[in-house]
Order: sequence, then structure tokens, then C-alpha cells
Amino acid sequence: MAQDWLSECPNQKDSRCETLTIIRVLFGSFSFVLSLFMIFVIWLFKKYMFFSQRLILYLSIAALCDSVPYMMGSIENSYGCKFQGFMMTYFDWTCVGWVSVISLNMYRLVKEEISYESSESLFHLACWFLPGIIAGVPFIWDAYGHSGPWCWIKGENKLQQTLRFLVWYGPVLVIVILLTCLMIYLRVHTKRQNRSYAGYNPEEESAKSRKWREVRILFMYPIVFIAISVFPLITRIQMALNEQSSFPLVLMTSITAPLLGAVNTLLYSCSADMRQQMRPSFIWEELKHRKRQTLAETYNFAEENSGTAAAGAVRASDIVPYDQ
Repeated sequence: MAQDWLSECPNQKDSRCETLTIIRVLFGSFSFVLSLFMIFVIWLFKKYMFFSQRLILYLSIAALCDSVPYMMGSIENSYGCKFQGFMMTYFDWTCVGWVSVISLNMYRLVKEEISYESSESLFHLACWFLPGIIAGVPFIWDAYGHSGPWCWIKGENKLQQTLRFLVWYGPVLVIVILLTCLMIYLRVHTKRQNRSYAGYNPEEESAKSRKWREVRILFMYPIVFIAISVFPLITRIQMALNEQSSFPLVLMTSITAPLLGAVNTLLYSCSADMRQQMRPSFIWEELKHRKRQTLAETYNFAEENSGTAAAGAVRASDIVPYDQ
């Protein structure tokens, strides 16, 4: 049986392996920068005051962290390689978690017209803690190591190949199918509800408009995740059915896998309002406004403290000895 060229990447200088490493580093860095910018914009314009925007913020933080192992490139050190593999698994799952939360929140908005804001702390526990347990499973069998030109779960034997499917590909395939069905259902359901709202009073029309605006903001993020997951899943299926990995498929996987944060940022900037707010002049004016606001709050705090101290001094001077 011929040895797969991809599995030989750590041990030989192959132009294909070097190309894949460069591609992952470049696109991981691109995603890191855009995710950081998106987090900055949400903070600057205080979008985090709204629950739906906070969900996007949490997904952006997860995508920012998820781009780091891609930026690390090929690692020869054994412990560094295991760490890279763990980080990739952990932050991939945090992204999946927040995409799932966004989808569940959309479903509840459409069906019950309320959000899951009251469960926000529980979502944090699920999305940041559970991925750590999942990512820790391969350590039991010392399965993290070189997996082609990068580090992840090794595929040297049946156990490690099974771990790949149990820890990532199998659950993600199920989640992608479920999310696809949910997106189709929500799309059909919202169209029906839009038709049924005809003739309602202005208050109901206003409430409906606010709800659909929030749903539209969130709707595309699960779709982006589904689209980005297509090539990795196809590549894994092809590798399971053939002795030799397909370079074009692995190349497309290397391009799309790190792109969640970048595509989310581009998607976030699609609305006319966000395009205006993301202009350098608008951002600069908002930064100056935030600075003036901070200085004003600091000045008011100092004034209050000095006023309190002065009042205390006056009261002390008003004390008259008893014998007078």
C-alpha cells in the first residue's frame, strides 16, 4: 500500500506541504486581524448592550482564539505540537458552541418571540467548559501529534482515526445537518409568519419588525459555519475512501478552515449602518468621544470626592466644645 503524501509531510520537504502550511498561516492571520477588529467595533460602539450582539461578540472571541493555532504553522517540538492540536480542537468546539447558541436563540425568537438572555451564564459554561473536556479526550491515548503539515489527532492507527471521527468529524457532521434543517425551517416559517401579519395594528407591526431585524442579524452566522465546514468534511470522507489524499481538497480545507472569524467580520459589515460606522473617520470621532466621556466621568468623580471632603471639613469646623 502506497504511503499517503500528507502523512509524510513532517518528515520530508514537499512543496505541497510547505504550500499548505503557508496558506494556513496567512489565512489564520487574516482571520485573527479581522476578528480583533470586529471585537473592537462591538466594544467601541457599545453593541454589547444587546444580547444578540453579545452572542456575535462571543463567537468573534472564539474565532479569534481559533485562528491562533493556524498561525502557529508547522511545529516540530513534541509538546508544542500537542498544545497546538489541543488548542485547535478546543477553540473549534467553542466556535461550534456559540454558533449553536445563536441558532437556538433564533429558533426561540421566531417561535416564542423571546430570547435566551436569561440563560447567558449557562451558555458560557457550556461553550467554554465542555470543549475542554472534549479536547482533553485524545490525551488519554496520547493521540495528539503530527497530522500532515500541522498538529492535531494523529491518524497512524485505527484508534486514532476513530478518535478523529468521535471527537470532531462525526459530531460536526450531525450538527451541520441539524443546522441546515433548522435554517431551512426558520426560513420557511418566517415567510409564513410575514404573510400572516398582514393587517395587524402598528404596535404589533413594530414588534414584528424588531424581531425580524434581530433574526436577520443572526441568521447568516450558522450558514457561514455550515459553508466553512463543507470542505473539511468532504476531505475527510475522501481520505477515508482513498489511499491518497487529494491535494486540491486539502488545499481548499486549508483555506476555508481558518476563515470563520474573517467571514463573520465581512458579514457583520454588510449592513449600511455598519459600513458607515466602520469608516476610519467615524471610528476616529467615536474614539475621541469615548475619550472625552472618560475624562468627564473622571472629572465628575474627582469633583464629587473633593466636595465630600470639603463638606466633611466644614462639619468638623462647626464642632463647638461643650464648655463654650
